[in-house]
Amino acid sequence: MNVQIKLPKPHPGQQKVLDSTARFRVLCCGRRWGKSLISQVISIQGMLAKKHIAYVTPTYALSKVFFKDILKVLPVQLIRSANKTDLVIELITGGTLSFLTGERLDSFRGRKFHCIILDEAAYIPDLEQAWLNSIRPCLTDYEGDALFISTPRGKNYFYSLYLKGLDPLQTEWESFHFSTYDNPHIKASEIDAAKGSLPWSAFQQEYLAIASANSNSVVGLDYIEANTIKELSSKPPVCIGIDVAKYSDYTVICSLDEDGNMCHPFERFQRDNEYTKQRIKSLPASVIKVIDGTHGSVGDSIYEALIRDGVSNLRSFEFTAATKPKLITEMILDIEQGKLKFNEITATELSIFEYSYTSTGYIKYGNAPGGHDDCVIALALANRYKKQIPTNFLAGFIFGR
Repeated sequence: MNVQIKLPKPHPGQQKVLDSTARFRVLCCGRRWGKSLISQVISIQGMLAKKHIAYVTPTYALSKVFFKDILKVLPVQLIRSANKTDLVIELITGGTLSFLTGERLDSFRGRKFHCIILDEAAYIPDLEQAWLNSIRPCLTDYEGDALFISTPRGKNYFYSLYLKGLDPLQTEWESFHFSTYDNPHIKASEIDAAKGSLPWSAFQQEYLAIASANSNSVVGLDYIEANTIKELSSKPPVCIGIDVAKYSDYTVICSLDEDGNMCHPFERFQRDNEYTKQRIKSLPASVIKVIDGTHGSVGDSIYEALIRDGVSNLRSFEFTAATKPKLITEMILDIEQGKLKFNEITATELSIFEYSYTSTGYIKYGNAPGGHDDCVIALALANRYKKQIPTNFLAGFIFGR
């Protein structure tokens, strides 16, 4: 049978990885560099050679994406079976490709593979335990090899494996580093555009593939430390951001002076809605107050009640998948440029405020599990509206919604 499989020609960086004879390869690369093609080539070559390949991802959803993608490439004449439930592909050669996740380590027991590809390895839960106790033993029978592919996520175990591949004494290991700029099919101008709209720490990690010290934190620790103040400014506020408590969160009232320094009043409390409304009413009437008034939220109902009660200079901000990233990015860039100063509780929240990507590739922001981001959101709101008014704005001027 003469069947042709059509795949794009690997670019020089991809070819370098494919040509490596190391048993264990670690590829640290920027987003859109082209790691999917490498995974497809290795998987298909292995299956055609009657080998059993495993493709490991952090989540089941990501496995399904690659499963569908590789089926589009494989000619139907070569496919003996493709189980969409178990995510296993078998070719007429007897070679197989099994999709597994780092969330279900028990699924590796009793399995053996010629090659294991770990995609987005830095995001696999407890990669060290997964590799040493569950995944590595699966390579013993066939003396198989492994490929770790990922953008970095701080200096975690994936980063340790990357350093291992740089050690000349580790003869079975080899590491590679490529930024998104190294993909000749991506315009540099497009990457530069991302650079201008992302926090520097996020751009370094996601596009330059440089591991940051604090994982997926959106603000570098050095920037946080440089802009943390021990005492609030004594100047009067020009704008106040308000994040209203949801569930176990806190309501935060965050004020900024004309210089972007956090000032009085600053409050963080867990009280009922009536108390929150009365507290907002007591804030300076001449100062702009912006509240998280996302439609259907607690803040939305409080905003409507305050408007009915005649509270002046009150504005509402609607959080959506489009508006939140812009708001947060604006705040981060101002922090990196030294334009915002904040107290220690806000600094603590910023240190665990993270970014991630949705399945469609959009960036999203939020607190780490178990943490809070109320101070961060209130600061971002105050910062946005502070920049929209002159320093000496007219007292008592009422802004509509």
